[in-house]
Amino acid sequence: MQLCYRLRALISSAALLMGISAVFSLLPFPSFSQEFPAPSRTTTSEKETKATEDEQEVVMSFEKTVLGVEVTKAIPIAEVIGKVSDKRIVYAGEHHDEYEDHLVQLEIIKGLFAGNKTISIGMEMFQTPFQKALDDYIAGKMNEREFLKASEYFKRWGFDYNLYKDILRFAREKKIPLVALNMRKEIVDKVSKNGMASLSEEEKKELPRTMDMTDEDYKKRLREVFETHPDSEDLSFENFYQSQIIWDETMAQSVDDYLGNNPDRQMVVMAGEGHISHGSGIPKRTFRRNGLDYAVVLCNTSVEKDIADFVIYPKAEKAPSTPKLGVVLKDDNGRVKILGFAEKSVAEKAGLEIDDAIVSLDGEKVGDADDVRIFLLYKKQGDAVAVNILRKRFLFGERELRFEVTL
Repeated sequence: MQLCYRLRALISSAALLMGISAVFSLLPFPSFSQEFPAPSRTTTSEKETKATEDEQEVVMSFEKTVLGVEVTKAIPIAEVIGKVSDKRIVYAGEHHDEYEDHLVQLEIIKGLFAGNKTISIGMEMFQTPFQKALDDYIAGKMNEREFLKASEYFKRWGFDYNLYKDILRFAREKKIPLVALNMRKEIVDKVSKNGMASLSEEEKKELPRTMDMTDEDYKKRLREVFETHPDSEDLSFENFYQSQIIWDETMAQSVDDYLGNNPDRQMVVMAGEGHISHGSGIPKRTFRRNGLDYAVVLCNTSVEKDIADFVIYPKAEKAPSTPKLGVVLKDDNGRVKILGFAEKSVAEKAGLEIDDAIVSLDGEKVGDADDVRIFLLYKKQGDAVAVNILRKRFLFGERELRFEVTL
């Protein structure tokens, strides 16, 4: 698929109050006759009288400084790649569920690889204990299904693999090393709920060697994110903040460790925008460790002071979709049980029930919920799937039933 970019104007570093470069999408301004009423000829005194009479008129003023940019020219993404190609680390931010962001990441990786065959890819999506699965996948020692199972992708990340599939397949084809950056999920979750003090001595050994919690601007931005959480009043911001710093510092340490052991390598770091923007999450923490030059590229975000080196606005793209059974699953003592159904569930329509345990799909044994997700990844909408389940009898144990479900 060829990615279509809306790259109509570049905000150059020379022209910006912010001191950043950004790729900016410039849309045409409507004329007054199209969108706005003609300028009023009402006098000031008449306006004041009208405001008194009309209680619905609201006078507003900006409480914060409004930034403007001087747009100079547009540059293609190839030129953006050229401008960052001499950096040891290129941070390519993403909104996890926006396919166009991942297409931009792939374009950056391909562009850098064309000029430097010694690039590597660091990925937030994978946790450090699962590095061997990434190594074996790139080396061709396991296929994609085995890799997804061994890396526990769906348990530990969960976003539709179609969003990342092309990037990982390109890396495998070109033998580009993949580096797991993230902290083990259990540690982050535990700290988020109960703070670092709740960790055991063994768990504390997994923490980053150094951590900096003094960035007050970053803390303020994280607090704003935290307060949007529907249960924020029942949660501790300090615990949340500690977990985010552990997350960031672990990824920064992982980048530094890999590049320290591989001094000939350049790295593209793929992570969520919040871990990259303003340099606060991973970039500055990596720089604190090694002083290596870096660039930050973000997608579809607002232009703010020092937010990035480049901001790209790609056209929205729809990701390939994975068909769904429409079931809520739970791993239960070696079985995969159905806890509930989505609205208009094809599995429920076919006759499956709550508490059924899925045994196999098209004859392939199901051991956990990941097996179901991986199986469906290679199916298409409209495919018929044979689903074998165990169902409790009223008096005599269980019986195995077979249903045909059309996806």
